Amino acid sequence: MTTLDGREVYTRNDLMTQYGMALSPLENWYRHRRWTGHPEPVGTVGRELAWDAAEWDNWYQERQNTTGLVSRADLENRTGLARSTLDRMWALREDNGHPEPVKTLDRVMYWDPDQWDTWYADYKKRTQRRELHPDRTGNPDDLLTLAQAARLLGVKPASIAHYPTRMPRGWPQPAEEDELPRGRIRRRYRRADIWTYAETRTAAGPHRVKHPSRKPRSSGTEHTPD
Repeated sequence: MTTLDGREVYTRNDLMTQYGMALSPLENWYRHRRWTGHPEPVGTVGRELAWDAAEWDNWYQERQNTTGLVSRADLENRTGLARSTLDRMWALREDNGHPEPVKTLDRVMYWDPDQWDTWYADYKKRTQRRELHPDRTGNPDDLLTLAQAARLLGVKPASIAHYPTRMPRGWPQPAEEDELPRGRIRRRYRRADIWTYAETRTAAGPHRVKHPSRKPRSSGTEHTPD
């Protein structure tokens, strides 16, 4: 066992020997320690970083423990949802609030089941289809403010206030934009475009079209699809 100032430590070479690991995941766990919780080094042995052996062993054992957590395969069984649906909800997490996994092991993500169930119950309420019954009167070329568009759709203005910045599928681009004092933007939409949105709104609800990623991918160890 390697020692440093009288304490037992691991270098990466020690860990590769002790646990039979490849170098790449060891480097990635440390590089992304902000999310992995990997211990900080206690010093160096020669030119190699060294970690307290007991601290590293405890961290690794806890990391490998998935008791009480659920994988995406578990979620398929629990909910009856298709894998593609679960994949899509995860891909749109910045917009739908999908919880982050508690841990990721060997490219498999694991979630807290209570946290995921609470989120999913709310998600279903937010995305279930609400029939729109738009007002069909008026000139199709009229330009409407967002509040006027809401009244045309028969919804509260607050319910679509975020549409200009987080556009649901089918929501039109504004026909005009004016900059108001203090940098606010006033947008106007063609009445005909709002009618078209009401006609083409999908049963899947207001899914966004972008697919962001919150955290860095890391060669198949952290936050990569399982």
